[in-house]
Amino acid sequence: MAGNVFRSDPTNVGDWYCAPSRYFPLGNANSLDVIDTDLAALDGHVIVGGGGLVAKTFHLHLERLARYRSKLSSLVAWGIGESEHVDRTGGFVLPYAGNWPDYMAAFDLVGVRDYGTSLRWVPCASCMMPELERPAPVTRDIVIYEHKRIPIPIDEGFARRTNSGNDIASVLAFLASAELVITNSYHGAYWATLMGRRVLAIVNMSKMYRFKHSPVICRVEHWKRFASLAQVYPMALTECRAASTAFYRDVAALRGQSE
Repeated sequence: MAGNVFRSDPTNVGDWYCAPSRYFPLGNANSLDVIDTDLAALDGHVIVGGGGLVAKTFHLHLERLARYRSKLSSLVAWGIGESEHVDRTGGFVLPYAGNWPDYMAAFDLVGVRDYGTSLRWVPCASCMMPELERPAPVTRDIVIYEHKRIPIPIDEGFARRTNSGNDIASVLAFLASAELVITNSYHGAYWATLMGRRVLAIVNMSKMYRFKHSPVICRVEHWKRFASLAQVYPMALTECRAASTAFYRDVAALRGQSE
């Protein structure tokens, strides 16, 4: 038995495609939503992640899972991250400087997508999507990719779309189509970077500060001043995949399974 607990939300493409069970052979891993997981249905080996689950919205749910650890064979946090500060009105937020929650100690193995913390860096497993190796060609200078609940107030006539839905092919094609992506979406910034695009992040959520391959961060009213500072990270895809594959090997060893 195995389970992969994450925010199983088909109306948010980043949440929908962040589960490690989509990309690695983890047995017959049932996909379970962190918000309404029936603990009694959990058995064997359980993976929690990916996604920004270290957040007010999910603390109680992760605490319940942590208390249930003694009834499981193993409990692993894979590519989860902090998302404590959110301004849904579109305001600029500062980094979160608090500690990791106590419930993190219940996990047998921990990998967080946040770089530069006290915990092991393991990026979102969606870096394993083969489509990232073959991005669509650049046909535009700039696109805007915004969170479906937090519009980016830039009115320059740029093409734009939101992270609503689960059409991953069209999302990746849209992000790849521009030389520069302006976004307030975590996965929008992540996938654009992995496809070799420059990224300017409008930070309405604190999770945007913790990329290893960091976008340029600015307030929305200053985007023109900062756009030229955004850079390409040619090794980002290779580095993220290497870290993810190494973590999978450790998960397999913990489970006593062959790779």
